[in-house]
Amino acid sequence: MLPGAQNQESRFAKMVLPSNLAARSLTNWRNEMNFAPKTGDELQQARKAAAARYAAIAMNWLPEGWTVQYRKSLSGRCYYLKQMIVAPKPVTRRALHIFLHECGHAHLHGPSKKHVRVHVREMEAEQFAFDKMREAGVAIPDKSRARAKSYVRRKIKQAVRCGAKKIDPRATAFAR
Repeated sequence: MLPGAQNQESRFAKMVLPSNLAARSLTNWRNEMNFAPKTGDELQQARKAAAARYAAIAMNWLPEGWTVQYRKSLSGRCYYLKQMIVAPKPVTRRALHIFLHECGHAHLHGPSKKHVRVHVREMEAEQFAFDKMREAGVAIPDKSRARAKSYVRRKIKQAVRCGAKKIDPRATAFAR
């Protein structure tokens, strides 16, 4: 069995196919199941609705009294002393993840938490973002999970290179 084949099989096992699928065309079944391709207008409306939903989710987690500055790039910063988050406008799942990651820093860390190691702060911010997306019912793309793990792994390597005597086992487990 190929690596990942079990995951593929279990994913398809959850999908219940009608017993008379052979008698009906796959296209008709997809149309009945709402898998029909959308028109350009429908797609645009769906994207606008998703963008509005993501923005609402993001604003729910912006700490009170904090300001936001939007940037075009898919990167973010959290300025504790200015009480400002600089992040992309949350109109896609990736941008929402970055925005919530920065909100995680604002909620969990502050000037008084500078003693917490960087790799731990980053892991906690990633977990915060994923938890809030799950709570809101937003699917987390595998690519975002992989990027988050890679990011924490990079922070762990930086800590080791800088002579860290101890690496938090939770961060190591998260980065696997």
